[in-house]
Amino acid sequence: MISPEQIRFFHDNGYLNCGRILDSRQVEEMRAGLDRVLELEAAGGDDSHHEFGFGHRRGGEDYPEGRVITQFINMWKRQAMYARIMHHPVIAGVVCALLDTPRVRLWHDQIISKPPGDNGHFEFHQDFYLWPLGEPCLVSCWLALDDVTTVNGCMQVVPASHRDPRFGLEAYAAELQAREQAKDPDALPETPRQAMRHEPISIGTPVELKAGECMFHHCLNFHATPPNTTSEQRRAHVMIYMADGVRVKLSQAPNHPLIPGFEVEDGQPLVGRGFPLIQPELWNGG
Repeated sequence: MISPEQIRFFHDNGYLNCGRILDSRQVEEMRAGLDRVLELEAAGGDDSHHEFGFGHRRGGEDYPEGRVITQFINMWKRQAMYARIMHHPVIAGVVCALLDTPRVRLWHDQIISKPPGDNGHFEFHQDFYLWPLGEPCLVSCWLALDDVTTVNGCMQVVPASHRDPRFGLEAYAAELQAREQAKDPDALPETPRQAMRHEPISIGTPVELKAGECMFHHCLNFHATPPNTTSEQRRAHVMIYMADGVRVKLSQAPNHPLIPGFEVEDGQPLVGRGFPLIQPELWNGG
């Protein structure tokens, strides 16, 4: 399933190209499920869960200014194939091996799409600091639903950035403290972490994938996707897993759209109906 050499590569570099996970029939089933959600959202949307309205057009709405991706959070609550695939035994096994833990939970999944002509550059960033969680024990599985290349917006990663002390928890805490103590926080010079958002896409290592293939990346790995300059779709399904026991830290991202669904208090392990324990026996092949 995953070799010691692959685990070492991930620990050294913060990402791993894992190859094919789904066959063409399964990919088509996922695309069809996405199309059904797109039709529903275009007709006005589903408000049965708070997060369903985040990150995309509804009806005749325009994108927020500067928005460069289309995002649908928690597809697993909306379509059966997405509810099954998060338990895929290969994906679950790889994530447990990379996090060195026997059990993982889903933090959330999402479709991230760059349609033709959606050409904004998504700047280099680290996911972890965007989440209201206390420990960086999370890995994302980025599954291509279309062939992805450098011209239509494949993932670009910065190897070893997840273990660079300039971007780690202590550096981030010092950055926040400096802002709190400054009379004019906006006058502070950028930290190395903040300066990464200005870096050109060329500093990244591209991870090109065929539809049905996936890659994994650590939550502190800097990554970005370049513009989709083609006339074709570029759709990806991202499943974000956390080691069982990761705790809530509301102060890190107090406005995150999943917080209304939390069933535990700040500082407690994040468990509950919205964050299911992964059970590979629930995967039946789609």
